Amino acid sequence: MMIGNMASKRISVALVFAMVLSIFSTNYIAFGAEAVSSSVSFTDIEKSYAKDEVTALVEKGILGGYGDGSFKPSNSITRAELAKVLVLALGKEQDAASAAPFKDVDSKIWYSGYVGALVKSGITQGISADQFAPNKTVTREELAVFFIRAFGLEQAAQAVPLDEKLSDLSTVSTWAKSYVSFAYQIGFIKGVANADGTTRFNPSGVADRQALARLAYEFVFNKTSYELAAASLGATATPSATPTPSATPTPTSTPKSSDSSGNGGGNNGGSTSKDIRLAGEYTLGAVTGDVRIYAANVTLKNTTITGNLYLETSIGNGDVTLQNVTVSGSTTINGGGPNSIHVQNSILATVIVDKQDGSIRLVLENGADVQQVTLRSGAIIETLPGVGQIGDVNISSSVPHNAQVSLNGVFNSVSVYAEQAAITLGENASIGQLDVFASALNTVFHLEQGSNVANAVLNAIVSFLGQGTVTEALVNVDGVDFSSLPSQPVLQADPAVSSITAAPAQGFELSAIGATRQIVATGVKYTANPIDITTHSSWSSADASVAEVVYGKVRAVSEGTTYITATYGTYDVQVPVTVAVYEQGYPTISAVQVTNGAVNVSFDQQVDDVSLSDFAISATLNGAAYELSGLQYADGKITFNPVQSYGSTLYVHVEANETKTKFAGSQSGSVKLTGFGGTIIDVARNPVANLTIEFRKGLGATNGDVVGTAVTDANGRYYIYLAPGIYTGELGGVGTPYVTTYMTAVSAVNVNNQNENQTAIGIPSENETRIVLTWGKDPADLDSHLIGPASQGGLFHTWYADKGYYYNNSKIADLDLDDTSSYGPETTTIRKDTNGTYTFYVHHYSGASTISASGAKIEVYRGSSVTPIKVYEVPTDKGNERYWTVFTMTITDGQVTFTDVNAFSNTDPARGMTIVDNGQRPSEEQEQEQEEEQEQQPEQQPDPQTAP
Repeated sequence: MMIGNMASKRISVALVFAMVLSIFSTNYIAFGAEAVSSSVSFTDIEKSYAKDEVTALVEKGILGGYGDGSFKPSNSITRAELAKVLVLALGKEQDAASAAPFKDVDSKIWYSGYVGALVKSGITQGISADQFAPNKTVTREELAVFFIRAFGLEQAAQAVPLDEKLSDLSTVSTWAKSYVSFAYQIGFIKGVANADGTTRFNPSGVADRQALARLAYEFVFNKTSYELAAASLGATATPSATPTPSATPTPTSTPKSSDSSGNGGGNNGGSTSKDIRLAGEYTLGAVTGDVRIYAANVTLKNTTITGNLYLETSIGNGDVTLQNVTVSGSTTINGGGPNSIHVQNSILATVIVDKQDGSIRLVLENGADVQQVTLRSGAIIETLPGVGQIGDVNISSSVPHNAQVSLNGVFNSVSVYAEQAAITLGENASIGQLDVFASALNTVFHLEQGSNVANAVLNAIVSFLGQGTVTEALVNVDGVDFSSLPSQPVLQADPAVSSITAAPAQGFELSAIGATRQIVATGVKYTANPIDITTHSSWSSADASVAEVVYGKVRAVSEGTTYITATYGTYDVQVPVTVAVYEQGYPTISAVQVTNGAVNVSFDQQVDDVSLSDFAISATLNGAAYELSGLQYADGKITFNPVQSYGSTLYVHVEANETKTKFAGSQSGSVKLTGFGGTIIDVARNPVANLTIEFRKGLGATNGDVVGTAVTDANGRYYIYLAPGIYTGELGGVGTPYVTTYMTAVSAVNVNNQNENQTAIGIPSENETRIVLTWGKDPADLDSHLIGPASQGGLFHTWYADKGYYYNNSKIADLDLDDTSSYGPETTTIRKDTNGTYTFYVHHYSGASTISASGAKIEVYRGSSVTPIKVYEVPTDKGNERYWTVFTMTITDGQVTFTDVNAFSNTDPARGMTIVDNGQRPSEEQEQEQEEEQEQQPEQQPDPQTAP
């Protein structure tokens, strides 16, 4: 049997494996967090089919049990757990350094060494260059693929013909079918008997601990027998240490050979790399290199590409159709329009959609098999009836803010990493498994009529709108909003939780109608820190006429006694509550507002001479009582030393003291201990002290309620505690020496952002003109260009490579602030007027998205006014052009007139102009500028005169 030749008939196993690892779900307990039991007499494995295997592997130190004496054989397994078991089964050393590229694998977490070792072995390279997805669960077909690869039999599996004895082999994913069939043929997997005597495999079923135990046992103790079985099929094992290629290869150069023979061009034989530059129908046969399509209205048929396929930006808004095309590398789509890129009866390993303006529609139909779709831009993805296997749709973190993603049809798995994206699930569309990762903060899901998400695992604060439904959800963060949906999902419990507690556990008394008391529910884990499940539990009152409860906050309704019950999964806890009014008409605490460091207290009527001793104040943090320090009271505010426990929720309860000499009642409040900080500097890089920053919720939120205020210290530093989310900060303006500018900052649960920095832009002096450019998250770098009349005649040009124009050792105009890290501001200042016409334009240098989708704004300030004399906002209906000529400005003896241009082009407006020498800057300024440039990373940017 010619295994090498047969293997070439299928998609490269290495690339398939890079795809395999992207279609799991999340958030189950890790083997590495287990307590290894001193005894292998587990309480719950008597009925497990893998009882003996579990016992043997525990004795060998490969598996572990739980502190309560259980093994939990039916619990699902995650990628991190599987990594540990495979590494131990292979006898490899841990290697945390090899896991360093993965942003979602903390170097200090228990599984980092196992993940690194698995990567080093070549068994996996993660779901992308920087994501491993350790908490995703593993399906049965994926488990089979992992082990066959660990055997070193992946090439053999690709080469041996399929065995159709498994009744559901047709339902196995295309990329896994040969592995599953091969594993069955050598006896490694057994299958389950059907009533008619046939055998099924159940490929999409979630793999559990006992299934892993059985396969790991066979791998460790009976490996030779399976190698012999493989040899009997004419197959032999190969080393399993060959790294898999990247899941997202990118072109490095233009192919040297090309085929641009026009309509009907083609080649049915083998060939190297091909270029298609004209519309028409092409059949290329077997291509050993890459294929690039540069033209619209192309149909590529009956072609097998062992390299990569590129649909280039020059396709514009045109159409491309793939019919019976197999691509073993990646298919990168940079061009195509809202009509569509059609994929029919084709097998594609990885599809990468990255069209800057997001105006692209990808239609998967008629037997198309795609192992992974990665979106790096907005797009419409549509699956039609008759489509084949579609793997994970990965909406990556590079998708620009506010990008529109539409999913129409049926999708088994969708993973979302994009921050503040707008994702629409079309009418009657469905997602089987939706995984939202921590980076997807503030993403909005619009579920149209009839659409459904069967199961969602949510690790970021997102919201759901529309008329669709979410059936079940595992919510791992506070603040997820389902309130706009017609029905609420069933909330799943974290299976790692083995019991729950409540505080206060012994019950309490409320002394006024309307008084509140927070009950804090905590999930206890045997092998990890407890978790706050207060907002993730179901709450009920035995008698709501006495006291009602919402998310654990109990409110007194009438006198009497009741029980409050918190339910989480299969666990519940009860707390007795008594309502006994202290005295009718007596003053009571009516409300509290909690921040980190203060509690504002309100009363229902005037209360005089209140002091700290009149209160009883308690707090709960991380499931335990917490003693607030530095308590003081004055003018309706209780202050305390801020609590340093980032990411936790602090619950504070304020009630009258035991004697109730001034008032009665109680109120509870809470604050999420999340926020951000940074440094504010001026254009000379000096810290700006005592500057107030007002924050509003949302990206680009320049109007509306201010939710928090920070003031910089003597070093320009600030810090503010705000709930998780994206915020817009406003600084400068009236009463300050700075123009009004805005900054964007993120408060996240998983990281304490301390570098949300900004530059304050000074108000220009009486005879100066300042042009301020700001923009959104993407593109990552917009550049300001100013062309104007030179004092000695001709034109000057200020830009990032030549920032200042001088004449007679005097600065005339300069780019005094060049921002390269997104958002801006960039400032260009005309220091001294020269009569003539000035042209200002913007260059899209780098990053995703386009100028027209960037939210760019240009404000022009003249003299000492804090109000701009002219404001330009980028039009949103343009394409991918790299240059935006915004305006021309004519200065005549101090008088300024503007002409709006708003022209977009791919040609640099400075091209062909004669630019004078920018003059000799004073030596002290030159030395200072050189020092500043040495402090920064140099910009690797091309000369716009020669850049495309």
